[in-house]
Amino acid sequence: MSTYRRAAAAPEAANWGYQLQGRQADEYELDPDTLALAPHDMLVIDPSRNGRNSGRFDQDEVADMKGDRSILAAYVSIGEANDFRDYWDKDWTTNGKANGRLTDEAPDWLGPINPDWPEGRKVRYWDEGWRDIVFNDKGPNGEGTGELDSIVRQGFDAAYLDIVDAYYFWGAEVKKSQREKGDPRNESQAAIRMADFIADMADHARETNEDFFLIPQNGAYIVDAIKDAGGHGALLERFYGAIGGIAIEDLYFYGNKDENNRFNPDDPQIKILQRDFVAKGIPVYVVDYITGDHRIDKFERMAIRDGFIPYAAPDRDLDRMAGPLDSAAAADFLM
Repeated sequence: MSTYRRAAAAPEAANWGYQLQGRQADEYELDPDTLALAPHDMLVIDPSRNGRNSGRFDQDEVADMKGDRSILAAYVSIGEANDFRDYWDKDWTTNGKANGRLTDEAPDWLGPINPDWPEGRKVRYWDEGWRDIVFNDKGPNGEGTGELDSIVRQGFDAAYLDIVDAYYFWGAEVKKSQREKGDPRNESQAAIRMADFIADMADHARETNEDFFLIPQNGAYIVDAIKDAGGHGALLERFYGAIGGIAIEDLYFYGNKDENNRFNPDDPQIKILQRDFVAKGIPVYVVDYITGDHRIDKFERMAIRDGFIPYAAPDRDLDRMAGPLDSAAAADFLM
């Protein structure tokens, strides 16, 4: 019998906001006092004011930012390593940055450069070395020293997991010349490894906070990919039990620009999200990077019609917070 709490038991937010850094005038630092006043029902933020361990919010700051809102979630990338995080070792590449050539000092889990994000490299997320960075049982008293461990201790309700769609990269996009022994051979195998990773994260976090849950960002087709392999019902149950929602970027306004692409709804992905998540009672949080009343109104109407919870972010840098969806207006959308 499964010991995992069904995702439907996790709190659901009526609206949400998403900010990972401050603006240049504020030296890009997040301000906990400002965030505490945000009117959103769910906030997704970096667990540190400046992205470094030295800038992590303390428990009192986290409690103040949580306030009366339903969910305060901390961002963590589980599919890529970033050279501005404390775990990064400059000896891993020739120039000390993620976009340099790997050296003999680089760990086995460090993969190819992300051409769209020069500060990051893909990771072999199934490798124990990378998992040890995300969560572990190290410390003088057995306390974990990984990113997830810190987030749980800070008092966040959930971890917001970015680059979950790294499974698709390793299963379908990685070049054969970059594939090493032990790498997944196809999309299903890569998806199974990602779902197992996420389920293990939830299991570990709930040793400290039994109500903790995860919100993967992107990777909407992961359930479909696992089902294609057949015979993984227990894993799917663990995965569903680990998450309290899924978040998706660029679902309605998709294109090559950072913001304000043309209206271009991803109908196949919308249907997958409805079938594999909404129908299971799992909230779908959608963020599109748009400005302008007309675009925002159209985005919110379409997302609500499809059963999702929208947030219109004004820029992809996520350095400022837009206002929340108006619940009264949302009710009008459904009439």
